[in-house]
Amino acid sequence: MSSHRLPNDTIPENYVLELSVPAQDIAYTGTVTIGIRVQHTTNSIVLNSLRNRIVHVRLQNTNQLEQPILSIEEDPVAQTLTINTMSALSTGSLYQLTIRFENEIRSDVSGFYYFTYPSTATGELQFGAITQFEAIDARTAFPCYDEPGLRATFTIIIDSGIETKVYSNMPVAAVKIIGEGMKQTRFQSSPPMPTYLVAFAITTDFVSSRVSLKGPESSFNMELVAPPGSSPSARQYGLELGALAIRAVERHFQQTYDLPKLDQLAVPKFYFSAMENWGLVVYEESYLLYDESTGTNRDKENVITTIVHEFVHQFFGNLLTPHWWSDVFLSEGFATFYEYYISSELEPSIRFQEKFTVEALQTALLVDSVSTIRPLSYSVPNQSDIMSLFDIIAYQKGGSILRMFHYALGESTFLNGVRHYIRNNKGSSVTPEALFASLQFAAEEDAVLSRSLNVTTLMGPWIYQSGYPLVTVELQSDELIFHQSHYTTDSRQDTEDGGGKTWSIPVTYQVVMSDGTATTEKFWLPQGTSQISIPSASLPEGAWILANPHQTGYYRVNYDANLWLRLIQQLTRNHEVLPPTSRGQLLDDGVKLYLTEHIDAPLLYGLLQYIEREIDTIPWIVLLANDNLGALRDALVPDEASFNAFTRFAVTRIRSIFELVQFDGISGEPHEFQQLRSSVIEWSCRLGVTECRTEALTRMMNDMTGTAMIPSYLKESVYCGGATVATLDQLMTVWLRMQASGNLGERSLLIAALGCAENSDFLDQYLASLFDPNTNYQPGEWYQVLSAVYSKSATGFAAFNRWSVAYTMAILQNFGTDPAFTAIMADIQRRLQNLPRHYELVQLFMQT
Repeated sequence: MSSHRLPNDTIPENYVLELSVPAQDIAYTGTVTIGIRVQHTTNSIVLNSLRNRIVHVRLQNTNQLEQPILSIEEDPVAQTLTINTMSALSTGSLYQLTIRFENEIRSDVSGFYYFTYPSTATGELQFGAITQFEAIDARTAFPCYDEPGLRATFTIIIDSGIETKVYSNMPVAAVKIIGEGMKQTRFQSSPPMPTYLVAFAITTDFVSSRVSLKGPESSFNMELVAPPGSSPSARQYGLELGALAIRAVERHFQQTYDLPKLDQLAVPKFYFSAMENWGLVVYEESYLLYDESTGTNRDKENVITTIVHEFVHQFFGNLLTPHWWSDVFLSEGFATFYEYYISSELEPSIRFQEKFTVEALQTALLVDSVSTIRPLSYSVPNQSDIMSLFDIIAYQKGGSILRMFHYALGESTFLNGVRHYIRNNKGSSVTPEALFASLQFAAEEDAVLSRSLNVTTLMGPWIYQSGYPLVTVELQSDELIFHQSHYTTDSRQDTEDGGGKTWSIPVTYQVVMSDGTATTEKFWLPQGTSQISIPSASLPEGAWILANPHQTGYYRVNYDANLWLRLIQQLTRNHEVLPPTSRGQLLDDGVKLYLTEHIDAPLLYGLLQYIEREIDTIPWIVLLANDNLGALRDALVPDEASFNAFTRFAVTRIRSIFELVQFDGISGEPHEFQQLRSSVIEWSCRLGVTECRTEALTRMMNDMTGTAMIPSYLKESVYCGGATVATLDQLMTVWLRMQASGNLGERSLLIAALGCAENSDFLDQYLASLFDPNTNYQPGEWYQVLSAVYSKSATGFAAFNRWSVAYTMAILQNFGTDPAFTAIMADIQRRLQNLPRHYELVQLFMQT
């Protein structure tokens, strides 16, 4: 057992938590009474505690007889409280442990912490307090068995100022005045749940709206609570959407939400975007409150997906809880997959299911290609590392693997398995094996797997191995050959060797003839098998093969040169024959395979040619990402001739999409154009589209003077575009605005935008200002300035080199030993070393 795990000789069955929180005071007192059951005969009770000052401990048996305590030990490193008893506690016996303690409300965003917000009546700051216990911060608010696999009921009682309103997981049972300006709020007892889902909040003048959801199978109340001054229409949107979302989740999983309430609370300061506390979901306010008159399309997407994500958690996480944080993907993976899947049902006008491939799957593929990455199921050695498990692997990879099996087993079979998984395990903690068993049950019931295959064998490698495969397709005379190898961004040799890793891969491919007729084939490429051959008729002229259509599988695809050329020819003839997600996949895989030397420069060049005719958002968002076309641009920054060749090539490809999206949205345009517009404007201006630069400069200067304000979602792109052609005086005006600003977000935006400048005189002054004692830079902003200048253009890179020579001694004195500066120099050196490998591609760009 890990040193940070509890021995679990005793486990909790119920808690009564009483807190006294005086108004305007960060100190509070508490008493927690825990009903415990002895699992193994022991002389010690070990639970978690940190930051609590223990005042008194009492242990009683079921007859209320006090049990002598030998000693009490607190271990702040192990974060435990150990109560050693005089007599052994026998297996199966029940006890009542009462602990009185003192503590303080925290000022960060973990545990039980306070936040401030302005009063709408006086403008003065008001104080509120809220909890954020996931993963292991319940112990910092009260002593408890703080492990996800341990479930117990909670009865919460909070004394607070008479003017406050108190919220918790369950409805209020009673409120009474207790004197001295205080009242006591007692809540109904909860169903058994882990400590990380416990929640309580204290507010003063928050506003709320409520709806009562009635149904034949489940009825409960939903209240949306938000800070004063929040938009009424935004609150109404969140409330109505929440009501629709929980019903959609219930229908999808055929599982009722069985608590008497499901409240949504918006706060101005929160660790995550939201937290799924059972019965009291807490949000950072921008992820719950969307006002159509002021919010962006992206804001709307965030609100929809976040609400759905948290409501999916009411089943995956709350009703079924991972046995330990090592398998948090069983909670976060399901929530990530279904936040897109069910959101597409709630708002069909937004292409959520397609966006999954860009925002979740491709993000996971990028991170998961490092050979040192962890697998989905993974235990960390120290408690301080547990929060690191809430990462792209748990969320985006976890969701991608579940999505892959959703399609590999069939949507109906997978869903039946998931429903079986909920029915058989609700109210308990789960492991991956429980999921395997339920999916196997459904697979057997629907006969979708041959007898030689089982879900444990198929799914296990994706859970317990890190990384993912590269599937390579070759056409040789009368057969198709599918290879698998471990794809990494390490050296090509390491990638080919693969470290012995293989997977059971659900391969789907389409053979499309020149007349458009298509056949779809599916098979499993087994773990332990490096390649498989499938008989195939010869492929006539104009026919092509597409593997992993719609990017349903979690792997990259490479083709032999012949098959790549056939795909490129089809894209050139009519790219819309391929679905947008597949076009995005080809671009993402193509760039990554070029950068890891799996395909050569002419193939990538040919693939990129078609993009000038592309008008769909999905492929463009993929291509313009920092790890795709952005990576090529960054790689060529150190050499002016190479960089200029790239910009000449790219500017002809982006001009048509720029002319389509322009600076202003129009009524009826696709929802996704707003997000695309921001990327296209920055790219077009930086590449040198004259109309873009001129318009961006005009809009930037109008925004500076307040004549015409730029929408928030465009501001960074427009300022960057304007800076490319701004005069020295205009750039200095922007710089002075940055120097005078007290808003860190605005300062960061302006610092980044000024790095887009191509005025050498200004760039020299900009960098020199870092050593001017009369300038006003915040700690760490020197790094933002340097990064913005050297990485964005060949002009900026040259300016950085001049600065490095002119200020060598000052650089050594101020930044020489700083790891951040060392990282900049290492990045520059890497770019310089890698330049020669792009020579062939640059030569092709020069022919444009």
